[in-house]
This record gives sequence, C-alpha cells and structure tokens, in this order.
Amino acid sequence: MKTFELKAAREGFAVGVPFAVDTAAKKGVSPSGKPEAKKELARFRDAAAWLDRELSLAGKRADRDSAAIYEAERMLLGDQAYTGAVEALIRRDGLDAVSALRKAGQALERQLGSSENEYIRGRTDDVRGLSERLLAFLVGEAADQPLKPSILVAGELSPARLSAIDSAMILGILTEKGSPASHVSILAGNLGVPCLYGSAEAVAAARTCGRLILDGQKLITDPDEDLYRAALVRMEEERKNRERQNTPAMPEGNTRTVVLANITGPRDLPELVASGAQGVGLFRSEFLFLDRAEAPSEEEQFEAYRRVAEAMGEKETVIRTLDLGSDKQASWLSQPEEKNPALGCRGLRLCLAHQDLFRAQLRALLRAAVYGHVKIMLPMVTSVREVEAARTLMNEIAAELSSEGTPYAVPPLGVMIETPAAALTAEKLADRADFFSIGTNDLTQYTLALDREAQGLDDYYDPYHESIFRLIEMTAAAGHRKKIPTSVCGELAADPRALERLLRCGVDRLSVSIFRIAETKRLVAEAEKELDAARSEREEITIPRSLRKQAEKDLPRAGEERTDDDAPPQRMLSFAAPVDGTLIPMEEIPDSVFSSGTMGECVGIMPENGTILAPCDGVVSAVAQAGHAIGFTASDGREILIHVGIDTVRMGGKGFRVLVREGNAVSKGDPVMEADLDLIREAGLSPMVIVAVS
Repeated sequence: MKTFELKAAREGFAVGVPFAVDTAAKKGVSPSGKPEAKKELARFRDAAAWLDRELSLAGKRADRDSAAIYEAERMLLGDQAYTGAVEALIRRDGLDAVSALRKAGQALERQLGSSENEYIRGRTDDVRGLSERLLAFLVGEAADQPLKPSILVAGELSPARLSAIDSAMILGILTEKGSPASHVSILAGNLGVPCLYGSAEAVAAARTCGRLILDGQKLITDPDEDLYRAALVRMEEERKNRERQNTPAMPEGNTRTVVLANITGPRDLPELVASGAQGVGLFRSEFLFLDRAEAPSEEEQFEAYRRVAEAMGEKETVIRTLDLGSDKQASWLSQPEEKNPALGCRGLRLCLAHQDLFRAQLRALLRAAVYGHVKIMLPMVTSVREVEAARTLMNEIAAELSSEGTPYAVPPLGVMIETPAAALTAEKLADRADFFSIGTNDLTQYTLALDREAQGLDDYYDPYHESIFRLIEMTAAAGHRKKIPTSVCGELAADPRALERLLRCGVDRLSVSIFRIAETKRLVAEAEKELDAARSEREEITIPRSLRKQAEKDLPRAGEERTDDDAPPQRMLSFAAPVDGTLIPMEEIPDSVFSSGTMGECVGIMPENGTILAPCDGVVSAVAQAGHAIGFTASDGREILIHVGIDTVRMGGKGFRVLVREGNAVSKGDPVMEADLDLIREAGLSPMVIVAVS
C-alpha cells in the first residue's frame, strides 16, 4: 500500500480497479511515401481482429435480441465482399490500409444501396458503422472499453477518448498531465467523478496495482483489506447521498434564476430528464464529431438534436454549434498544425472556414427546431461580423429548406461570451443576438493570458479574479439594456463560492452539470432569499415619488449648474449630478426596488470616481446608518436621495466615509461622501449611484 499526494482537478471519492487508457499508442494515419503491402495488411488485420473481439464481448453482455445484432455484424466483418476487397486493394493497388478501407467500404455501400431488396439496402448502415470503427482503430482513436466500473489511468487523456468510454464504467480519473480548467476535468465534473493528476510516478504505480482509492487529493494504491472494505462502505454511502442531493427538491418556478443542464448528447437523456433541470443550457455538439473516422452526416446530427429537443418539450434546448479546435481535435478534419491552438482556428472561426461542415449542422439544427424549443449558440465570437455571417448563412439555409418543402424552424441565435473582446463589445453584439451565454472557462483563460491546458500554471488560473466578474457584470448589463437574457454555462456556474456574486452581477440563468442541478437550485433559492432580505433592510430613508421619467437626460455633470434656458419645458431640474459617469435609465437599474418605482422615479449613474458631491444648495436631511445613502432637502423644498451602490447596505459601512451630518447646510458641489468603488466591486456589488428626486 502506498499513498501519493496529487493535484485535484475535481475532488471526490472513488474506489475500484484501474483501467489503463493507452492514448499514446497511435497506429498512424495514411503513411507518406509508398506503403509496404505486408505492413498495411497486418495493420488492417489487427484492426479487424480488435473489432471482432469488441463485438464478441458486447454480444456476451447483451440481451438475446442485441446479441443477435452483434453476431450479424461479426459475420459481415468476416465477409470476403468486405474485408477481402480491402485486402485486395492493399495487395493489388498498393494502397495503405486507411485508403483501402475507405474505398472498399464506399464501394460496398453504393452496391448495397442500389439494391431493390429493402433488407439488403438496410445493411448499408452496418457497413458504414463497421468502417468507421475500423478507421478509428487505424488512426489511433479507438481503444478497448473497461468491462466493469473502473478508475481510468493515463499519462494524458483527450476529451475525444474520454467521451468514447461508457460513462457508467467510469468511477474516477487519474492522469499524469492535467489542469482544473481542462475539458477533461470539466467532463469529469459532468460525470460526477473525481479527477486527480500531477505525478508520473503515481500513474506508473496505479497501472500495475489491483485496487485504487481516490480520496480528495490523495491516491492510495493496493489498500489493505480493512481499508478497502471501509472504502467500499463509504463509496456506497456517498452514492446514496448524491442520489438524495440530486433528487429535485423543489418544483420548477420557485426561483427567479433558471437552472439548466450541460450535456454532451442524447446519451445523457435519462439523467437529464430525472435531474429536474429547467432545460438544456449547453448541448456540446462537438462530441458528436469526436472519436470517429468522419464527420456525422446531417441525418445523424438531426436525429441527435431531435431526440433531445423532443425530450425537453417546451423547455429550452440550447445547442452550441461545432466547437472544435484547441484540445478538441477531430482526426478526419484536415487542419494545419498550430503553435498555440487555443488562439488558432477554433469555434465559429473553424465553422466559417469549413462552410460545408457548418451548413450540414445548421440544416440539421433548423430541422430539429420543429420538435422543441431549440436555440442555437455560437462559440468563440469576437466580432459582430462573425455573428452576421452566421445569421446570413442560417437564413440562406432556411430558404433552401423552404424551397425543398422540408419542415424547419428558425431558432433564436445566441452568442457565447468567451473573450474579453466579446464582453467589451457586448452592447453591439446584443443588437445581433437573441441571448448571451458566458463561458467562464475560456473567458478566464483569455482574460488572464493563460492557456488552461498548459501544465504547471495552476496557481495562476484564478476564476475568481476581479476582472472576470467585471466582464460578467458588463455583459449582463448590456443584455438587460437590450432586453435579452444572460446565462453562465462555464464551471463558475456550479461553484457555490461564486453563485451569489453571479446573481449580483445580473446573471439570469445558470447552466451546470446534470449532477449539480438539485444542489444549484437549492443554493440559488438561498442566495435569492438573502438578496431579497438585504433589499428589504436597505431603505431607511423614504422619498416621495415625483421625479419625471427620463430625467437623466436633464442631469448636468457633477458640479455644473443647469440654467432655466438649458432645460426643456416642463422638465427643468436645477440640481447637479452627484458624480461623473454614465447615465442609466430608471427601468434599466438592476434592482427592482428602484427600477419598478417603489422608491420613486430614479436615474442611475455608473460612476467614474468615488467622490460624491452635494447635488444642490440645501440641508442634509438624513444619513443612512450604513453610510451608503444621504438625503437632502433643497432650498426650494424638494427632496433628493443619493444612494451609492446596489445592496451596499450589506457592507455595514465598510468602504464609505460620510463627510456630513444630518442638519448640515451644504452648497452645490460640496464633497459629502467618499466611496471605495474597488472595495464595493470586490464584494461582488455594483457601485451604481442612484438619484431619486421629488
């Protein structure tokens, strides 16, 4: 028995046998130069023998009807019209194994497809399926499946390889290389299993032992019998506890914030339906394209999207278009080698560069939209031009489907905010998008100039960095101004430490792993309750309601006086703005107490500094106990409230220095308060200054 201290991409507990995943042993693609027939025959026969074993094992585990199907596939695999044709092309025409398999498979598909016999035509799909699996083996993307639930052990694990393994067989993951923000760790979180990494010695030891325990950040190899039995008992207790936690604890609609699920495809449907999710916030469509020899056809994609849309019914199903690139590479897609794939041709850029691929996916999506509440989401957007190009293509395809008489619907088109460029231009993007979804994993990566797949930089990857929350708040505010919803679908959405702050930033929806739905719903309910309580505590000053709407257009800058000649008729205001900044209309203030008119008609100012000035000549009529608000009575009897920040009463006075007392006489432009805007933002609050006048 030996214990290793490792890094945890996803903490948790698991006990089981190891299953070594050999991702390094590539069989190779089509060789350069003239292939050697003897070697290529051996490669093909190895692939055929491997697939025969796979089908045999699958048949033994299956019921009677399924076993008959697997046996029929084995018979086709041994048919000389299929495998014999491949070998002939290798020997006679000098083709390599990959090229020969593709050519022979396509020829047999055409032959079967032209038959008048329906049964024979139906075998076309069988041939295509066998060819894809053999090709996957030949290019090194296929491997054995664990035969029982196991802990995966690998030097390095790709998302494609992980997604190819039956999720029911995965108890945990142990790798030499990794990072908390990698796609593999995200998938581990979606599966609800622990993921440890960081030691070549630990991986080597785990490969050769009989039993493993993953516990927090520890790996225990070959535990003694007592420890092993205790671990089994603990794992069963934790399984039952997870089931209790994942049981929907409340009916839908009990929270303002919508809680959605992240999925990788139709195989997640049983867990999705049982989870209580209010829809799908992120369908990662790229996992339909990985671990295979060629891209899925339009029909195959349509069926996958349709199944999920039908299962969700009226609930929204947000499907992200193909997000390949970086660490998610497809062997069938010819892409030049990139020195830094994270900054290369990926996401929407890749789709626009391969329009045949993109068109097939959009056709499938528009057709599937007939069967449910489908939304399309574009990944890795950095400019309005990209969104316009995608929408133009979608409209062209809609016209194409209409002319064919094919049923379709045009879904809402949303944008993923994953780069600082997108967040900083969210106002313009909101004019072209129907919704926003913030991918915090990539947003953190690009904001901090840190490749999240890079090794040894864990200490620098900080999803709680203040810049991230400022970009989120900026995006949500832009969405609210344009009246489109904003969701977070990155890992931060499921982080209890970040949830309340996300709600304060104005996020409307959270999309999380299926296994975190119930927990997130409970946390959202608690956070909303606390926020509502804070709002009800805040108002120690009562102000009459008579400030005219759109008064913000009449506010001068701080210290400037508005003359009667400057003011439009019926809307003359003779006080000054208390601070320089950007004006926000009343209805767009992100607090219902103000935006609904409960506190009177108001205007917001996003301040440029923290010095608050007296808005008029008059007397200080009230000072809030928490120091965040001051009331004034102007010389003409009107009342003015200056309220600094949203929910800042919770700070208990921290960050505020009031320079006046109740009863003090003040002149317009006198400093009356110093507010620490950075401290307010660090508390996860908005520093918006709100002015209410009567």
